[in-house]
Amino acid sequence: MSSSQPEFTIRAPRPGDAEDIAHLLAAFDTSFGVEETEQPEDLLDEWRELDLSRDAWVWELDGRIVAYAAVHARGEQAANSRLVADGYVSPDYAGRGLGTAIGDNTERRARERAAPRIENAVLGNDARAAELLQTRGYRDVRHFYRMRIELDGPPPEPRWPEGFEIAAFDPAEAHEFHDALKDGFAEEWGHTPEPFEAFAKRRLEEKRFDPTLWTTVRVGDEIAAVLIADWKRYGDTGWIESIAVRKPWRRRGLGEALLLRAFGQLYDRGERVVRLGVDAENPTGATRLYERVGMSVSFEAVIYAKDLP
Repeated sequence: MSSSQPEFTIRAPRPGDAEDIAHLLAAFDTSFGVEETEQPEDLLDEWRELDLSRDAWVWELDGRIVAYAAVHARGEQAANSRLVADGYVSPDYAGRGLGTAIGDNTERRARERAAPRIENAVLGNDARAAELLQTRGYRDVRHFYRMRIELDGPPPEPRWPEGFEIAAFDPAEAHEFHDALKDGFAEEWGHTPEPFEAFAKRRLEEKRFDPTLWTTVRVGDEIAAVLIADWKRYGDTGWIESIAVRKPWRRRGLGEALLLRAFGQLYDRGERVVRLGVDAENPTGATRLYERVGMSVSFEAVIYAKDLP
């Protein structure tokens, strides 16, 4: 491991660091006006998929964690996957070479993994990070929105088109549910299909797994649409993890009905804010759908990418 500043100590994170790193992320996000941030349990869930000894780093000064970074693979084969880097520097230590150190380590690890390119997401109003990435050869490739709705009362009842059967997730249909998700996201930018085994481990074995917040919409023997929701995410908020409508059944109101059903479930659990992430250039018009049900943009993130020769 290397660091651009000898005053900082660099090492791999440990599970016991989750709370301190969550505080760092909260300070970073708050400095850019972002309300929600990852909690210690969110980090621990993410780390289940990482080799912490090689794919994540913390920088310390006098025993205080002042920066954190990790690389995450998105794809079926590690060598051909999208490799996504995340990096955070405490606002108190900006401008002291930590961003450069994060770039050095994440790119070095990407080359070790033979990744063809590396991506890095930064907040749309983080001019310092954008400038650093551009000087390192990254280019702006995509923009994403975080959208939210504040529920000041129970949402309207969903209106379902005729001929569709709505039910909570049944573990016996896990393979079908997974296939519907893959089909629904097949046109998404950068989508890389996730093998069922990885999906099952990441979703069905997660301690937060709540099948009552997963919705299946059937027409005859086929699944037409699915939704995965979560509650008390990022501290205390409702979250729409995934919503997918297969192409033959789009433009029938299923997406709106699924969202209103999820809003109602989350409201009944005490949630008053629900959030989700969406591609600003989503080809299915998802952003317009979310606006129709009352959601609005709370912040923007920009994906920068760099090819690795």
